[in-house]
Amino acid sequence: MRDQGRLVEWFDDQGYGFIQPNDLSKPRVFLHISDFTHRGPRPILGCALDYAVMADERGRFRAKQVVYLKANQTRKAAESKKQPSGQPLHPIVIIVVIYALFLVLAAGLNAVPSWLPLYVLLVNAICYWQYMQDKAAAQQNQRRVPEKTLHLLSLLGGWPAAWFAQQKLRHKTQKQPFRQIYFATIVLNIILLCIFIALLPKIMH
Repeated sequence: MRDQGRLVEWFDDQGYGFIQPNDLSKPRVFLHISDFTHRGPRPILGCALDYAVMADERGRFRAKQVVYLKANQTRKAAESKKQPSGQPLHPIVIIVVIYALFLVLAAGLNAVPSWLPLYVLLVNAICYWQYMQDKAAAQQNQRRVPEKTLHLLSLLGGWPAAWFAQQKLRHKTQKQPFRQIYFATIVLNIILLCIFIALLPKIMH
């Protein structure tokens, strides 16, 4: 049986990824670079594919005899397009830098407890590790890390690591409403931090 969908995850260095069928009620399909009918340019995220669906020895759906629906949706075609000389930083990256500098400066001026930057660093390390665990579990069809756990860690201050984990691991970058809740945790964490700093003098006295 043949089907069509888009490439939603791709690990180019390892040569595999996952296709989301156009019918969103269907599960994602595993794809290996060797499953393309013709050798050619490497695929890119979002490219439209036509493929045959088969079950492998592990019982998961796998794409075979894969062909591109649009020839220009490949890594070679994308790289051949003229690129701007400089790519602007994502707003989240700018916010992360400001957030980190503020914490360090505030701790240095004793505006916040000296342990606060260490706490934030620890929460971010745990958050990134949890994203890695969830990514590995997704690839091996094992028990996943609950999304509420990832959101809680973001809310507690781990949202910078969550952002970099999403980009580095190519994980949770397409799923909605996960992304909407994630951005909400950023706003809530910053609001809670401001409230904590405002109430700190009263707490200390």
